[in-house]
Amino acid sequence: MSRSAIFEGLCAAVLACALPAWGQYPGHVNPTAPSSGGQHLRATAVLEYTGTLDHIKASRLIPLAIWDGLEYEPAALYLANPAPLAVLGGTQYELESDGKSKGFYNVGDSEQIAGLWVGVGHFQAPALEAKLRAMKHLPQIVGGANGSNPGEPHFAHVPQADQQAAGTSSGSGTPTLHSRSPDDDTTADGSISGNGVQVASQADAGQPTLHRRGSATSQALANAAPIDPNRPHLSYANPDAKENGPAALFGMPAGMKQIAGVSDSRELDTESYAFSWSNPADQAKMLLDLENIAQQALAPQAAAPTRISRQHNATPPAPPSLADVQFRVFSLTYGGGATMVLSAHTQTDPIQYVTIIAQPDFYGNPQVLLKHVTSANGLDAVPRMRLIDAVDTTGNGRGDLIFELRGYNYRQFAIYSVYGGTATRVFVTQPISTPQAVENPDSAS
Repeated sequence: MSRSAIFEGLCAAVLACALPAWGQYPGHVNPTAPSSGGQHLRATAVLEYTGTLDHIKASRLIPLAIWDGLEYEPAALYLANPAPLAVLGGTQYELESDGKSKGFYNVGDSEQIAGLWVGVGHFQAPALEAKLRAMKHLPQIVGGANGSNPGEPHFAHVPQADQQAAGTSSGSGTPTLHSRSPDDDTTADGSISGNGVQVASQADAGQPTLHRRGSATSQALANAAPIDPNRPHLSYANPDAKENGPAALFGMPAGMKQIAGVSDSRELDTESYAFSWSNPADQAKMLLDLENIAQQALAPQAAAPTRISRQHNATPPAPPSLADVQFRVFSLTYGGGATMVLSAHTQTDPIQYVTIIAQPDFYGNPQVLLKHVTSANGLDAVPRMRLIDAVDTTGNGRGDLIFELRGYNYRQFAIYSVYGGTATRVFVTQPISTPQAVENPDSAS
């Protein structure tokens, strides 16, 4: 065999080993080994729900992307066995609005709806800081007592009656909180049933994990194997347990709400991306300028002038009026300038949609970074852009813009990075078949 043939064989073997393997769970993973690229994992998702966060009627968590430290991976496929890592039971997402935490969504189960893996769980309100009651007696430095060195200073004890009034125990000077009963989340045999779903044990504890809830319940869920939705099962013995379980959201119901969520293998550090205008007049000016740009983008193209039209001084058509104007402004970096996103649509037939990403220039005029226009008749080829929020999808402290790309009978989610005066799409999910994707343009907000 010639040297060239040997060299070609070695190259083929190396390339075969280098093919991406995120599509399925490879088996046991050494928990002490660093994750892909020597970095941590960070998952981004969108929670869709009806009702309110405090009283969710039905919900589904759609996984978007996982940042592995080097690149984005499709979260709907990453380490799937069969459910992907991003929606395994026990995974916790921190829900954010303008980068500020709005609570948590705890995934209790994975379900496959119309070929898409989603997470189904429940909302957990953010923890409230415990407020200590004011002490009636401040600590005083007094002489020794009770057999101690009389000359040794020490803090005086709070009287026993005051301790009981303050809710403290006799052996501790700090207040205690009531812990939840184990019956709230566990059954007699130790299986988890807090969400109405019984979870099996996990044979491989070395599988990579995202953020988990810090309790005995979360630890059991973290070690649980995903439930195969196609696995045969018996009827629920207790009908109440089935009714109290997590309800999955189907279709595109009117009034559906969306909020972004992030789950990280490290502790999350949220930061507000809301931009504060130093002068309210600047905000009004920017909104007016962007509305004018949007109207010009949606205005019908004027026909080429003819000799007759030149003689009669034909006036150009008036720009269309805008409806459902959504104007949001972010500061995507700490102390950074304004990044503005405006979206609107016309009331003409057919309806036209426009989305603009812009930043103010040195003179205070909007500099357009991206302008997206489409029509209701062309949504099968060019979907409309609907802003979800600004989220740190990589964990580097910089906010990215998440959009829903809604077509006629499909939709996708895209991540846009705004940097250096440009808005670049850095990731887009696979199309999701949604027969009911187009309804009232204002039905899903």
